[in-house]
Amino acid sequence: MTRSVWLNREHERAHARDDATVVFPCRFAVGSVLPGAFAAGSFERLFRENYPAIRELLNRHREAGLALVVVRKDGLEASAWLAAKEGEINPCIIGRHSSADVFLPSDPSLSLRHLAVILYRREEERPVRFRVLDLRTATAFADEEGNRLEAVEAQGPLMLQCASFAILLFPSGGSNEPWPEDPDVAWRRIPERVYLERECADPARWLAPGGGARRAVPQAIEAGDRNRTLVDSFPGPIFVPWVLEGSGRARGEIVVSSSAGRVSLPLSVSAARQGVLLGRYERCDTAGLPVLSSWALSRVHLLMIELDGALYAVDTASKNGSWLEAGSVRAARVEPGLRLMLARHATVEWRSFH
Repeated sequence: MTRSVWLNREHERAHARDDATVVFPCRFAVGSVLPGAFAAGSFERLFRENYPAIRELLNRHREAGLALVVVRKDGLEASAWLAAKEGEINPCIIGRHSSADVFLPSDPSLSLRHLAVILYRREEERPVRFRVLDLRTATAFADEEGNRLEAVEAQGPLMLQCASFAILLFPSGGSNEPWPEDPDVAWRRIPERVYLERECADPARWLAPGGGARRAVPQAIEAGDRNRTLVDSFPGPIFVPWVLEGSGRARGEIVVSSSAGRVSLPLSVSAARQGVLLGRYERCDTAGLPVLSSWALSRVHLLMIELDGALYAVDTASKNGSWLEAGSVRAARVEPGLRLMLARHATVEWRSFH
């Protein structure tokens, strides 16, 4: 899974303490605007001010992939490019933990592992698709209007706000035409962002395990007009109760084992699409369970999610990694019989019911 990352604060990684996130009181209604949202026109201004770096990144990577640029009001913070390969996914974890792919230590309101950006590509599809998921944090992320969201999927350029950062996402490989020198011309080249359906974040539901299992999920978007970025918005990772109630037929179960015991986590079709989190932190489905209580495991260690009909296990930049027999992995397609080791302490298996 090819990637290239440039970080303005890379030298701070070695000395990062990875302290707990500063969690501010969060009592916002559904549809509320993210506190500290950028003013109208801020994304255009940030794009123009940082366009030389954006242009260099996009013109250097012409093959199919995703360019990601993180900026603050005072300048460029980080940039990354992810390659798109058929039959594979390429994840990128954004957060304040030193093991995150995009390490952003300067804002304590950002969670240690805050966002997952997952790039995937259908056979010969252009442009590529990508999904941005909040890892069940207190504040989620926001669109250009400041509306808080949990997860989005898009096929074209997209601009988001997370904590004090603006995240600019540009799929590459869809055109052989280089990006122009003039930022005015470049800005006009970016298509309008059109939401097929907007599902705003509601942190209150995260306090009630299983509360999101019955929410409807919009259908996946189809290839659209090049003059529009179609954005599919839906709930992010949900708590999956050990006994699902009214959330649809389970498609299988996640079996987690360690020296402390063995547990089974039934997974419905809707929960698989939204994703579930494994780890020892309170925002994970396995929080407090002895089977994953070892300090060798990260607080948020693994995301299991369905993409384009296939189930994947994504290591969320854990400190001690996720392992198959061949070595450590960042992402693996989950098939019956696959045994994934978490920090060489616990095993995760998938058992399909049909």
